[in-house]
Amino acid sequence: MTSEGKREDNEFDQLLQLALEGTLTREQAMRVQEMVRRDPAKLEVWVDYFRLDSMLSEELDGTAIVDLVDLVCQVDEGDSDSSCVHKAVAEQPTKRSRAGEGGTRWRDQRWSFGLAAGVAVVVLFMATWQRRAVERGSVMDAVAVSFTANDAIAMLTQASGDVWQDGETPPMQLSPGRLRLESGFAEIRVYNGVTLYLEGPVDLNLVSLDQTHLRNGKLRAIVPDGAEGYTVTTESVRLVDRGTEFAIASTGDGVSSVHVIDGLVDLYPKGASELAVESRRKAVLEGESVEISPEFEMRETTLDLDGFPSASAIDRSVSDQYQRWRSWSEAFSKRSDLLLYFNFEGKNKQMLAREGLANLAASQRENVKATVVGCELLDGRWPQKRALGFYNTADRIRIRVPGRFPHLTFACWVRIDELKGVNQALLLTDDFDDWRPHWQIAKEGDLKLGIGQSTRAQRRQMRSGSKHLASLSPLGRWTHLATTYDADSKLVRHYVNGEQAAWNELPRAEPLHIGAAEIGNWLRPRKTGDEPIRNLDGRIDEFMLLRSVLDADAIREIYDVGR
Repeated sequence: MTSEGKREDNEFDQLLQLALEGTLTREQAMRVQEMVRRDPAKLEVWVDYFRLDSMLSEELDGTAIVDLVDLVCQVDEGDSDSSCVHKAVAEQPTKRSRAGEGGTRWRDQRWSFGLAAGVAVVVLFMATWQRRAVERGSVMDAVAVSFTANDAIAMLTQASGDVWQDGETPPMQLSPGRLRLESGFAEIRVYNGVTLYLEGPVDLNLVSLDQTHLRNGKLRAIVPDGAEGYTVTTESVRLVDRGTEFAIASTGDGVSSVHVIDGLVDLYPKGASELAVESRRKAVLEGESVEISPEFEMRETTLDLDGFPSASAIDRSVSDQYQRWRSWSEAFSKRSDLLLYFNFEGKNKQMLAREGLANLAASQRENVKATVVGCELLDGRWPQKRALGFYNTADRIRIRVPGRFPHLTFACWVRIDELKGVNQALLLTDDFDDWRPHWQIAKEGDLKLGIGQSTRAQRRQMRSGSKHLASLSPLGRWTHLATTYDADSKLVRHYVNGEQAAWNELPRAEPLHIGAAEIGNWLRPRKTGDEPIRNLDGRIDEFMLLRSVLDADAIREIYDVGR
């Protein structure tokens, strides 16, 4: 190879890396196009490395790269490169229109069509990738925003029955911004040690480490030593803590009420000058309650804390919720269509390692066995609930499920702590032979069901993905995931937190076979290529597999009783 050829190969490798990171510019994409025109082998490297078929299948109505190349090859000889691309996009079929088609044509394509294919792939990839970057950022960007944001100032440490306005469920780590809790409870721990208790409806802004603005509703605050001076503002008052526990309420008409449970607070009119503020300061002592008008006029009121959120109120709500779930879980385990059911209750780590994991599905207890390898016993959705943590490459649950199933429902409660840009296992069969399922969180960040097929092209056609999970449920929060497979209708449906997130019609369908498999990991990863390890980065505290297709109402019920 000439020195010029080596330089071009190095440049090509650098462009691949930029594309992987989501930072490829239009000019750089055109440079890639020029390279694949001269060397069709680079197109094959590009496609294999990025699995563009998977990306395009999600972003372009289910069109796999194998079909895109076929379309490009069918254009008129007189078409220019540009019109070739536009025609390929305009005429692309959906996965439904390709039902029953084979996937072996890729191997028969002649590389004389590499030029047209290269143009289509690079231009479409560039458009898809740049749109992805604008709408949601790369996978790692989504993680940074949703869970490990550098500007976070607080944590959502506990919630019970929480419903947030417009479905805007906050992440575990909270940055400055607005929170609108419609109903239920939430406990927030500010990084300076202040604890805020909320009960919906409440609308507030986390302003900074030292300040919260209460728009409407009620909150209770406990301020420890070292955090004195914590400030809560409303439309009529600025409350400055002096080392206390207090409760404050704000109504839509600008009236506020303050109750000092312990210690002392200072009240100031909101928005007044410094001199005027100090002259109008009002100290409220332990056991006192006042109501403040929009004009900063005060009158004493009765101390009534029953209507304010508190630690004990949240604890009662959480305990009630947990007991309701336990009763439901016991009844659910008796379903005749239940193949596999784990809730990780009642055993310590040593018992799990020695005795294995009991399958709670009453009809299958003798047929399905489970062994826990590694895994930490950690807190689940509630403080009383146990979960298994999958944080090491060895952590896994080994299972064996005999039989073939034309209908299946996969479901679990999972806390995903990080999307690392690699596939993460939920349930993976040891081998990926014909009609064996791989249920996982894909490296692109979506919930995906893959089905083993004899050829690579056929496997591409059988992948079914959802929307990006970080856009549906914040990382670090407990999330309910479910996927149904129906061989009769050839439909795969994905659900996130009780709502349908996507559906796909497959070109063909047969009963699925699980056999030996793993939850949270993969026993037989590829020896070469990317993603040799696929362990989950998070926790699971409930897992179920049914030999039936649950409808949307049944999946919503599982979510509602478990949230």
